[in-house]
Amino acid sequence: MFGLLGCSGQKKDFVFEKFKTELGKSGLKVDSIDKEDFVHINIDGNDLKISLENLRRNYERDSDESHITDLVNLITSYSSKIPNWEISKNKVYIQLFPNDIEFQNFINEKVTDDFSKVYVVSENEKLSWISKEDLKGWKISESELTKQANINADKLLAETKINFEIVENRKLGVIEVERTSLKGSLLFAPKMKEKLNKNFGFPFYAVIPVRDFCYIFSEIDFEFFSNRIGEVVVEEYKNSGYPITTEILKFTENGIKSVGKYPVKK
Repeated sequence: MFGLLGCSGQKKDFVFEKFKTELGKSGLKVDSIDKEDFVHINIDGNDLKISLENLRRNYERDSDESHITDLVNLITSYSSKIPNWEISKNKVYIQLFPNDIEFQNFINEKVTDDFSKVYVVSENEKLSWISKEDLKGWKISESELTKQANINADKLLAETKINFEIVENRKLGVIEVERTSLKGSLLFAPKMKEKLNKNFGFPFYAVIPVRDFCYIFSEIDFEFFSNRIGEVVVEEYKNSGYPITTEILKFTENGIKSVGKYPVKK
């Protein structure tokens, strides 16, 4: 995680100052920096606790300022103005976010050390993160929220095509969905197992370097594809404004686990 105090080196100072400037353009500010060098930003009474470690690492790797603006865009995608439950419930989904942000009061679930599921209201590519206060206002429980998110994901999945490319007589799956920001999220839909069973079987593997890009492949083809897709995964991860992870994920009856990770070279 990036330290913000006692910065040593011009690039570290630049990253923090650029981060603050971009936040200011969105009407936000750094409220405090704690002893562990986490940045705290208050958005409508909700405290976002953010590490800049990966941001500094990425900037030092390639001096690309878009990494900074992308993180700010991610933060400002949050909106607390969520309509009542009856209006919102059919728009509830999970979204995937890297763990640079500690989600505090927002409803979330850690998937791996790299990323978490966050519950959102998604409409027209705009995301509104759902907080515990929202649940109180809606008078629903977290289990009811999870159930509704699963219903919505399965409904969207039923309308979604899983296409595949043939590589040396092996199938590499891709999700074709109009709402591309939910592409990676659909992997977690309860009925994905049923959707993939014919062509990929179960368990299956997937990579989600960014939220609008993923590959799917079968257990029998694990060695073949895991040795071939690493460069694409890393490039997608490095060049997107919405990176998630370079991990290879295994989806089983017992949940999701990371079975390896492609290194992001400096």
